[in-house]
Amino acid sequence: MIAPVVVEPDGGERGSGGMLTRKAVLLSICAAALLALPSFASIRYVFLTSELLIAILYATSLNLLMGYGGMLSLGQAAYFSLGAYATALLMTRLSWPMEAAMLAGPLVAMLGALVFGVFIVRTSHKEHAYFLMLTLAFSQLVYAALYKWYSVTRGDDGITGIMARGMLGDPRNYCYFVVLVVALSLYALHRIVESPFGATLKAIRDNPQRAEFVGLSVRRYQLLAFVIAGFFAGVCGVLHAFFSGTISPQIAEWSASARPFFANTIGGVQSFWGPAVGVLVLEIIDTQVGRFTEHSLLAVGAMALLVAVYLPQGVVGLIMDRSAALKRATRMRWLARRAKQG
Repeated sequence: MIAPVVVEPDGGERGSGGMLTRKAVLLSICAAALLALPSFASIRYVFLTSELLIAILYATSLNLLMGYGGMLSLGQAAYFSLGAYATALLMTRLSWPMEAAMLAGPLVAMLGALVFGVFIVRTSHKEHAYFLMLTLAFSQLVYAALYKWYSVTRGDDGITGIMARGMLGDPRNYCYFVVLVVALSLYALHRIVESPFGATLKAIRDNPQRAEFVGLSVRRYQLLAFVIAGFFAGVCGVLHAFFSGTISPQIAEWSASARPFFANTIGGVQSFWGPAVGVLVLEIIDTQVGRFTEHSLLAVGAMALLVAVYLPQGVVGLIMDRSAALKRATRMRWLARRAKQG
């Protein structure tokens, strides 16, 4: 089926195919820049790129719950830390090969999300406040276990020596690996949210009573979204463990869950790319405000509050609204000129 073509005032053509082409070009440019950066940038920017990409995937995994499922969660750090600790313990304690430990980490996180999710979704799938508090409570249980179970996790001393081996031992090669894993994960998440499952999840978010009336199993869909989000948070935990070389219980604290929550709020939960924009905004706040004060978290909280009050669609929503207004103004000026010429 041929996409409809509309002649725009600038003489170009617009259609569903054209829009997809522009997105493909933009994504190709971003991919090319990311692939070129590790080879030519200084090592400082190589580390920064890896860190930001992990944070973007982490926030996007939460967006599956918040933006598409309508489930507010402050417990994503639980699955991030389960993935990181599972990989670290398998390598350092049981001498597993790096590749096997990397694969096992997200699976452990997914299992944890399944166990916690069954209880959380069953008891609070209609109450956002209960859901939020239960996710936070389970996350703090994980934090307490990591902190107190010294014989296994070494408590607040953390686990060290989580070194990538072989080609991945080089920071630039590891950055390439992070680019590849994050790109594949984002592609998978995008396919999920654009699939019938994603459409059903949005229908449940908008009106769970109607979804139940037409025969949808609301709890089942919400639990599946919970498990998928936990799996990709576990992927981020594994990437972080090898990126930093050491992990501690602090990665499971409530503030570790608050950061992707703020990224979604600031960037815009109604957009797939909102979390990525939110992560970049948070990074700018940290680097700029951090030059003057140690309390940059206060600036993050103030920013999130202002966005929630004045920009409920986030930064991406503001950009889209401005872009649409500009297109409408351009269209009206073009029609006015045509009317005068006619």
